[in-house]
Amino acid sequence: MSRPPRRALAAVVPLAVALGLAGCGSEKEPAAASGSSKSSSSSSTTTEAKPPSASELYAQARKTALASESGHISGEFTDAGDTLSIDLAGTVDGSNQSLELGQGADSKITILTVGGKNYLSATEDFWAQQVGATRAKTLRDKYVNLPAAQAKEFGDLTIKGMLTDMFDDKELSVLEGADTRVSKTTVDGADAWKLTERSGGDGAALLVSADGKATLLRIEGPKDSPGKLDFSEWDKVPAVTAPAPSKVIDLPKK
Repeated sequence: MSRPPRRALAAVVPLAVALGLAGCGSEKEPAAASGSSKSSSSSSTTTEAKPPSASELYAQARKTALASESGHISGEFTDAGDTLSIDLAGTVDGSNQSLELGQGADSKITILTVGGKNYLSATEDFWAQQVGATRAKTLRDKYVNLPAAQAKEFGDLTIKGMLTDMFDDKELSVLEGADTRVSKTTVDGADAWKLTERSGGDGAALLVSADGKATLLRIEGPKDSPGKLDFSEWDKVPAVTAPAPSKVIDLPKK
């Protein structure tokens, strides 16, 4: 792959967060074991089962993720010296979710989508850049109603939207090809399969569970754009609730 795939995340007021969706690294392919892993009844030599093909793992990971009711995506990347982050949790279709976008250490926004409405909260540093320091203080710990026109900016910033873009991206979908290495690794202590290009690529990596389900676990970033996206809590994310009415105000003008 010539360049890491990118996901441009446009915020309601100028905060652009670009997330690299590619990978790096490679690991040794699983070698034949001499009988120390799982032993068979009466055989003198035992080998590990052949790993699933990249195309099987890729297709299963996509199918399972998109069929989920809810999930959690979180990640952090470095781009042009800035630390960019995303934390998205809720229903896969985006009808009930919490979306947090960050740029640097102090500028961060959160958008709650509940019951067809969108509520925006942000750090004081972020608001100071948008409406001035004085008004920013009045917005501390508050949520503002996000106008429908501006909410449309986030139409594809749902788990389903991100998954579809990622799996359809030609620079990531190359990992379902015959030239992909499938190696054994771990993610947070759990066995996983890692898909990487054997040669000629920039090291894109897709990690899925090795429990026969191929649950999507992680996408790792390349060396020139370090970072990762973690996927978790499939079908286990609790419902997002709307903020208390006393915490909600209309979006102030400059």
